[in-house]
Amino acid sequence: MATCDDTLLPGTRQVFRLRRDIGGLDGVRTSKEIIHGIVILDAERATPCHLNIYTRDHWTVENRLHWTRDTTFHEDKSQLRTGAAPRNMAAFRNLTLNTFRLAGRASIAHARRDLHDRTDVFAVHGI
Repeated sequence: MATCDDTLLPGTRQVFRLRRDIGGLDGVRTSKEIIHGIVILDAERATPCHLNIYTRDHWTVENRLHWTRDTTFHEDKSQLRTGAAPRNMAAFRNLTLNTFRLAGRASIAHARRDLHDRTDVFAVHGI
């Protein structure tokens, strides 16, 4: 972590480098990943501990929502590009994911295959 001025990027107060060691449950490291970040908060408001929490929170959203939409619904392959269609489809995908989670389904892919009967899906919402 280092403080910086905002010459190149207006509003920048800090830059940081984060190393992630990736491995299995056996404790053996299989690879490492280095990421760099830019922060608009000064060092007093964003300590290394705070930056770690912010980074983890970001990846929680990425893994729980975006990755699921990309892998289960193939959102990145969608050819909808104009008007409100992409945003509307994202809303429908989010509704579907939340419906599955409300139904207590741990695996979204399995729930998608299992809940083809609309009455089961609507029952989750009390319809």
